[in-house]
Amino acid sequence: MPDPVDATYDRLAEAYARELWQELDGKPVDRWLLSRVVQEARGPILDVGCGPGHLTAWLAAHGAAVTGIDLSPRMIEVARSRSPGLSFLVGDFTQLPVADGSQGAVVAMYALVHTPRGQLGRPIAALTRALAPGGLLLVALHEGAEDVHPDALWGIPIDLTWHFHPAPDLLDAIDRAGLERLEFLVRWPYPEAEHPSRRVYALARKPTGA
Repeated sequence: MPDPVDATYDRLAEAYARELWQELDGKPVDRWLLSRVVQEARGPILDVGCGPGHLTAWLAAHGAAVTGIDLSPRMIEVARSRSPGLSFLVGDFTQLPVADGSQGAVVAMYALVHTPRGQLGRPIAALTRALAPGGLLLVALHEGAEDVHPDALWGIPIDLTWHFHPAPDLLDAIDRAGLERLEFLVRWPYPEAEHPSRRVYALARKPTGA
């Protein structure tokens, strides 16, 4: 059996923080979309799958009232140690530890990468439930139809699969959740800054009458 996701990320937590803390420096599209969320959100922001909290810290530094949530308790410990003034919670994105309709925005940057292809509908619907009317959802994924199953990351053995998703599948899940499309794009990878895969992004809004 593959390792549980939370246990795997518990083992990766320190290395993940060390290797990827500055990753946004090399990702201008990600920064642009996150800036849009900060500027347009009307209410608190939830950073789902926050890992060691590097995006949470970036959002807070740019003016957001933000909480980071991750399935891995060790990731949350690292996040709290690196950003002691910020709010972090252990939680599952399918059962978020916040009230329905309470968030001005939910950010899920590569948080759904272990969701099998064809199954984005359930997690997108769960994230949408947390949004207040007019709230924003930002999702980023690896684009394609392949799976990646490395034996190790940063020298740490793992047994975990990353699932890529065709761009239309994400758009379909956004539409089925009843969200209004704002931005939808695919980009090619930044050389030497990240895994060499295309990225797909969706920025959407919950209707004000929802």
